[in-house]
Amino acid sequence: MALTCEVCGSPIGSAPGRIRIDGAVLQVCQNCARRGTPQKSQPPETIMLRPRQVAHSAFSGAELEIDPDYASIVKRAREGMGLTQEALGRAINEKSSVISHVESKKLKPDLILARKLMHHLHVNLLVSSRELDAAGY
Repeated sequence: MALTCEVCGSPIGSAPGRIRIDGAVLQVCQNCARRGTPQKSQPPETIMLRPRQVAHSAFSGAELEIDPDYASIVKRAREGMGLTQEALGRAINEKSSVISHVESKKLKPDLILARKLMHHLHVNLLVSSRELDAAGY
């Protein structure tokens, strides 16, 4: 698959340049490279997860997963802080419907959403795979 310039859309024949325009880092052709500030050619950082939404703890090397009781944990913490679903949604830059769906178990949070909730609500939504296996989940 050929790369295309993210500014003009033309195919990039040689190595793409990376520039910053208004805070965005773009891959561009030689002609568009002068339109922004050159950036180092490091690939953007990505997080790759297995289909089961597993993270690795940096401290113990254990695999972490979303707690099966995430819905009640989030709801109790939100209510304990006196927040509405709308207020929590605004605080973590998510729609109130996302919070509603999480609390009703219609939506299992991915790791990004789980970390937002954990940070704002001061709760832990991640448990080790070993604990889940021992508990029979």
